[in-house]
Order: sequence, then structure tokens, then C-alpha cells
Amino acid sequence: MARKRLSATTLESWSDVDACLKAIGEVDRELGLLEAAQQEQIDALKSATKAAAEPLQAKKAGLELAIQQYAEANRAEFIKAKTRELTFGTVGFRLSTRVVIKNLGNTLQALKDFGLTGCIRIKEECDKEAMKNLPLEQLHAVGAALKQEDAFGYEIKRELIQEVA
Repeated sequence: MARKRLSATTLESWSDVDACLKAIGEVDRELGLLEAAQQEQIDALKSATKAAAEPLQAKKAGLELAIQQYAEANRAEFIKAKTRELTFGTVGFRLSTRVVIKNLGNTLQALKDFGLTGCIRIKEECDKEAMKNLPLEQLHAVGAALKQEDAFGYEIKRELIQEVA
């Protein structure tokens, strides 16, 4: 478990600290039980919703297919106007263009070879883990610094709390 940071305490002895650790462990255990119960309810609700939605989605898909087939069978009516306005909506055909990439690696390399770097997305960000290994002079030269702090933390022995509970 990750360590937790705290800013100030009002305890008077190490036995008080130990009692607080036990109490935190018990609270964490109860929170885990509540979250597990919540997740079970969410899963049951999702399952019920999915079961109820399946016939509706199938009906919608069938209706969409019927509309598409009818429109394609009567495509001659869409020569002058690409859209047909109806009482409850519109149907029509639109020219759609998309780029299909057969092999991403080959295409990326070809774009680089042809100097088409404007067609390549590159996300740039600082690698802080790698920057930790730079000398301090170099860090300061690039406008960065190392910040070290002695942070307090605690860990709970969950096995012992489960035995006591």
C-alpha cells in the first residue's frame, strides 16, 4: 500500500498512534466492503440495463437497415437533392472521404522519407524521470531543479486488523 502524508497530529503517545493505525485499518476495511457492495449493485444494474436495451437496439438496427435498403433501392430520387425531407426526419446520401492506412509503420516511415512531417502527430512533454539523472548544472540550464523533502507516511498491517476484527 502507498504511504499516506499527514500535516499535523494531536496524539500524545505511541500507543495512541498505534490505536489510530488500527482505526484507519478498520475504516479502510469497512470502506472496501461498502465499495464492493456498491460495485455489485452497479454491475447488476448494468446487466439489467443491457438485457433491457438489447431488444430495443436490435429493433433500431432493423429499422435503420430497412430505411437504408429502401433509400438505396430508390437512389434515383437522390440525383438532384442528396437529402429527402420527411415528416419525422431526413434521409440522404453524403460523400464521405477517409484515409485508410494499410501498415502504420510503413506509412509513418514513408511520410518521414518524403519530408511530410506535417502529417505526423508528435506529443512532446518533459520526461521527469530521465531528468532526475541530469547533473544539477544541466537541470538549472534548462529551467528545472530537484526538490527533495522528507515526507511522513504510514502503512497499515491489514492482516493483523482482519485477525482482530
